[in-house]
Amino acid sequence: MQVDAFGSGMDLVWVMGWGNVVDSRHERWLVDRLVDAGYRVHAVELPTTTPDFRRDCVAPVREYLDDLDAADDGSDGDGYAVLAHSMGGLALLHADPGPKAVYLSPWWGMHDLPIVLEPLLALPVATPVLPYASNPGALGELATSEDDTGPDRIAPKWIQTVRDHQRSLPALGADDHVFYAPDDEVVDPAAIERHAPEPQRTTYDGGHELFASSGRDEYVQWVVDELPGPN
Repeated sequence: MQVDAFGSGMDLVWVMGWGNVVDSRHERWLVDRLVDAGYRVHAVELPTTTPDFRRDCVAPVREYLDDLDAADDGSDGDGYAVLAHSMGGLALLHADPGPKAVYLSPWWGMHDLPIVLEPLLALPVATPVLPYASNPGALGELATSEDDTGPDRIAPKWIQTVRDHQRSLPALGADDHVFYAPDDEVVDPAAIERHAPEPQRTTYDGGHELFASSGRDEYVQWVVDELPGPN
């Protein structure tokens, strides 16, 4: 796990999605908007493959939040805020964050895959050997092929451990909120709707990545409004 920090102010931990890197233009756009809103943004980049999602994604996120808890002496009354996107939303939910969490298109379920792929995905192989072709257009209306920073191969054991965690989702916090696109082609919107009560979710148009949608200037304000704000 890699963390890069930007800005000053109230700490905001943003756990990014699979293949997201903070130097990519749309991810950095969101970081800059959050910095403008008064946050010190900790952009968390997760591994793109692992045979053990809890060990390599959930536990490091929890440890990072614990370190922030330990460093907070309570003198400023701010604490910190948490935000997660896609696979980061799966890791953060399992990490049991203390503050209110805001989720962007969390990967709480997969679309159905062709049945012929299932035997391959069941193999006990931790090396990324299966070709994967993404669709940049599904990321957002502003996305192009240069924004596709994810790997071009996946490991069967990685799919297995992700599925295990999707089948055992912890309950959503009573104050948590989810933003998602009902026609998301990357994650399964139905899984989001099953897990998040209707009052705790807001839909938007424009693809999987809110920060790569044409309406992002409006949508990012919705996100900031849901986050605990800096004093």
